[in-house]
Order: sequence, then C-alpha cells, then structure tokens
Amino acid sequence: MKKLSALFLAALLIMSVICVIPVSAAEEFTYAHIVASGNDPYASFNFSPDGNHTTIDPDTVKWASIKYRTITETDNTGVQLIGQFYISPAVEPFVPIKYNHTKQWETLVVDLTSVSQKTSLESAWNSTKYTAVDSIRFDPLESNRDAEAQDGENDEARVQDGDSIDIAFIAFFDNEEDAKAYDGSQDTPYCIILPEDMEWFTGDNAIGSVEIVEGKKPRPETTPAPATDPVTTEADTTEPDTSAAPATDSDPADSSAPATDAPGTADVTTGESSVEKTESGKFPVWAIIIIAVAVVVLIAAILASVLGKKKKK
Repeated sequence: MKKLSALFLAALLIMSVICVIPVSAAEEFTYAHIVASGNDPYASFNFSPDGNHTTIDPDTVKWASIKYRTITETDNTGVQLIGQFYISPAVEPFVPIKYNHTKQWETLVVDLTSVSQKTSLESAWNSTKYTAVDSIRFDPLESNRDAEAQDGENDEARVQDGDSIDIAFIAFFDNEEDAKAYDGSQDTPYCIILPEDMEWFTGDNAIGSVEIVEGKKPRPETTPAPATDPVTTEADTTEPDTSAAPATDSDPADSSAPATDAPGTADVTTGESSVEKTESGKFPVWAIIIIAVAVVVLIAAILASVLGKKKKK
C-alpha cells in the first residue's frame, strides 16, 4: 500500500509540474533592465506607434501606468530612489514617480499633474509649456527630491553607478479608470512606450546600459490599418514644426529658481547605443529541478515495488 501511495504521489507531482510550466512561461514578458551611469540618468524618446496616438495631448492625457521592478532601493544617503517625468522640452517642475520598493513586479498609476512636494511651481503639464508633444523625458532613477535640501543647504544625495531598475511598459491615458485597469493587454493607451522603444545613449548623466530581455510582448500584436492619403484643403497649406530639440540636462541660468535639475542650453551628449537584447528562458530553473526530483522519486518507487514483489516470490 505504501508503494502504491509513493507511485501516486510521484505521478501527481509530475502532472503538477507539467501544468505549472505553461503558466510560468506565459507570464514572461519583454522588459528593459536599466543601469545608471552618472548621478542623473535620463533619456528622451518618442512615443511608440503601437499606441493610439504618436503625440500626446497634455490637456487631456493626465494619467500614466508604469510596470516596473525595483532593484536598487536607496541613494548614497539612504533615501529611497524615485523616477521622474519631464515635459518636452524639459522644464521644472518634474512629475514624481514614487516607486513601491518591493523588488517584485508592480504597476503604478501616476497623476501627471502632480509635482514635487518642495517645489513652489505649478504643474507644467499643459499645452502651453508642453510643446514637443511627440516625445517625453523619463528619469528612471533619481534621488528623492521631495526630501532634498533647501536652497543653500548641502545636498549630497546622488544616484550611483550601477543602480538599476526594470521597466516593462509606460502607458499614458486620458482617464484614470483605464490607467488603473491596464495590464499590458488592452488597447486603451493614448500613447505608450515599450521596452524596445527605449533607446538610451552613453554620456554624461545618461544611462550606463540597457538590456532588453525578450519575452511576451506587453501588448498583443496588431495589424496596422492601411495608410490613406490625407485630404488637403486650401486652408491646410502649412506643415507643423515637429523638429523640437530633445530634452537637455544642465543647470538653469537663473540661480534663484527653485529647480536644480532643469535643462539649459547644453545639448544632450550622445554616443554609441548601449542597448543589448537577450531572450528569456522557456523553462525556469526551478521547474527543471522539480521535474528531475519527481523522475528520481518515480523511478525509486517503481524499483522498490519490483524488488518487493521478487522478495515475496
């Protein structure tokens, strides 16, 4: 009876593993593993054509959903790291992204009209200041400036080389409900940034490296609608200027301004792209170990059963 129980348990274990493996594999998805270089890593990039729009309307789109996994939790002073959005061209104040530092995958909904607690400036998230609407600046790791030193005080908080975070998607919405419900499978984002769209470059205060880990796409593949020629009217005789300069990052000329991270006139330093791509494994290591153990248990149970029968004879 004990031998039959062992056989049954071993078979049940193998069946359980076989059922779990497809579920685990289905949960894998593409993400960007981002590593910092310099004390103010950032990038500016265009919205993905996979969204419903390739430009953003800041007067309508006021919510973002970010799927992320924190790795480094604090800066060199022990204060928790945050993320930031800047309008394009970048200007203060920034939109704070306050991560939940669990080192597990989390989805955070951000109010894009929010500002740092210490700033006296009003939100710049509007069509008057946000003019380069085909792009946005994103700082994935930043010392928490909601807890920064006041003007004149010594602020030594820094992001350190090697600090890192994983980002699966950044989606923008025109309503809070869709932002909260988004899991990467709906066709609801107004604009979206996917890992493969995150093109980062080396240089001062830029990203050290980005590794794109391939897996399940955050959004289902869609077939684009056939292109149609736009109808041109007599009033429509000019083309809009979409050649806005990318966000830059240097100290502002006005030293009396409360901002300490707004870009001035310096160009963004670029170099060779540091993006690398890898493919996530089909089967996790833990599943292979469980299968191996289950097979060993099953073989041992069969041998014990056979030997037991021989002894009886």
